[in-house]
Amino acid sequence: SALGDQEIRVRYSACEALDKMGEKAATNEVIDKLVSALGDRDNSVRESACEALDKMGEKAATNKVVDKLISALGDQEIRVRYSACKALGNMGEKAATNEVIDKIISAIGDPESRVRSSACWALGKMGEKTATNKVIDKLISALGDDDYRVKIGACWALGKMGEKATTNKVVDKLISALGDQDNSVRESACIALGKMGEKAATHEVIDKLISALGDQEIRVRYSACETLGKMGKKATTNEVIDKLVSALGDQEIRVRESACEALDKMGEKAATNKVVDKLISALGDQEIRVRYSACEAL
Repeated sequence: SALGDQEIRVRYSACEALDKMGEKAATNEVIDKLVSALGDRDNSVRESACEALDKMGEKAATNKVVDKLISALGDQEIRVRYSACKALGNMGEKAATNEVIDKIISAIGDPESRVRSSACWALGKMGEKTATNKVIDKLISALGDDDYRVKIGACWALGKMGEKATTNKVVDKLISALGDQDNSVRESACIALGKMGEKAATHEVIDKLISALGDQEIRVRYSACETLGKMGKKATTNEVIDKLVSALGDQEIRVRESACEALDKMGEKAATNKVVDKLISALGDQEIRVRYSACEAL
């Protein structure tokens, strides 16, 4: 009843309360009322209704809800468009109709960076249905966005699509992203390439990941180790092994641990005297996880 109150603050608070209740509140009656609230004259109520439906996820992914959220992607208010993208993304494959995908592709061209970023994440969450040439081309464009959040979202979405998105064009753009000035973009590009696995393991990618092992940012070094480990035999070169041996002496625990794990995945090919000696030293590391990973690798 409070969703129909004459006072804006009451309607907004009712949406917020339902948001906090999540899936438990996802009855047909509640969903119908939230659909009505998506047409409220007040921006904050419309936004809050999107957020409540977002928390309900697939349970709220009815045709009526999806249609209303599609309309909300064209709302004049930035926060409503952002929240509508987010809600459709969290409804996953159930909301991934051709119309929804086309509208979210359009949202990657939104003038507001938060909406563009949210659109990228939404496409990544919708699963294999979104791994089309049209979507991939739009995400490639998003990798060249001025805003770091959009680039991170595009990396994440392409990573979720995995081998399906592993085209030369995508790999080239992710290589460029490895040199981005933003730490989180470089990290996200490493992770995306890791999810693409051996298919993305070109000489140029491996060279860039080797450089990333010397990055000033801990998370980038850690992610580069992880990604090289996921690229299998193609990444098991003398240069990669030497760099991973150096990473075993990194000041950061996670980097040392991840270097052990990468060498472990490379197996016998990485079992040089130098590697074995360094892993033996790692057995005396002060950190449990590093000692454990060194044992596993040996």
